[in-house]
Amino acid sequence: MNIETKLRESLQEIGKEITPPPGLRMNVMTSIHLGKSKTKKRIITGVLAAALLIPTGAFATKSLIADGLYGSFDNLKKHITSATMEGYLRLDAKIAQAQGQIEPAEYKEFIGLVKIMTDAKLEFGDKYGGINYAALTQEKQTELAKVYLEIQPYYDQLNGLESSKELLTEEEYKQYIKSLMVYEEIISKSQINPDHYIETKEIPTDLQGPFEEARVFIDYVNEKQME
Repeated sequence: MNIETKLRESLQEIGKEITPPPGLRMNVMTSIHLGKSKTKKRIITGVLAAALLIPTGAFATKSLIADGLYGSFDNLKKHITSATMEGYLRLDAKIAQAQGQIEPAEYKEFIGLVKIMTDAKLEFGDKYGGINYAALTQEKQTELAKVYLEIQPYYDQLNGLESSKELLTEEEYKQYIKSLMVYEEIISKSQINPDHYIETKEIPTDLQGPFEEARVFIDYVNEKQME
């Protein structure tokens, strides 16, 4: 077995171990979840999760799956200034996990959806990778909402959670996706770095109502997934 194969298998195993710990469950790659902690305070997160410490030198000459999405870490950094190499490697580990865990046909669909969202993050995202969906055309909003509806079950699977699509009614699931997008939109409008639990008082007064409404529903879904 060559070194590159060993490295890829190691990344797949690391990806499996990246589960949402108390206090952290979201990121840069795409979308968002809430999780469970003693205080029930959560950072909203998507496919990425815990801290992952890997010597970056080990990847200096290796081709990462994430490069196929972002071109390179340097290219990502040009668009999302808050991106870190650590996060980039976590992203690669999660995608490697998906490659080893999801059936080939489903993986092809998953990575296609990820590419659409990645392109949207690079084109429309703020310096933290968040998107103000209200600033997009109605056509683009509808397109991305459809992607969220299709990709969320994959996120649930990779994070070791019950599928929100199967757990909720059709209307609840649509409301969940809408809440995720509203939450991200308000964070973007507020120009806040989503790397911490965001207190309502950090949000502009006129946005606090819809922010809390979205978070309450997201928390409701996550509680059901944790039961």
